[in-house]
Amino acid sequence: MNAKTTTVTLVANGVTREFEFSHAERLLRMPNNGGWKLPEKTKFEFSVNYGLRRCQDKEKNSGK
Repeated sequence: MNAKTTTVTLVANGVTREFEFSHAERLLRMPNNGGWKLPEKTKFEFSVNYGLRRCQDKEKNSGK
């Protein structure tokens, strides 16, 4: 059986690439990571304190 893995899209210098979730988090934590960052429209967010996590859909949670 194949386990489902979560991939995260990162961009750097006009290059877009998908990384496995934990690898993307390690790249984002590195101070000199080659310019890798999350794209503007993504379902993930990154903070130094909490790491990489999936954004919650605000429309679903607001009761609309």
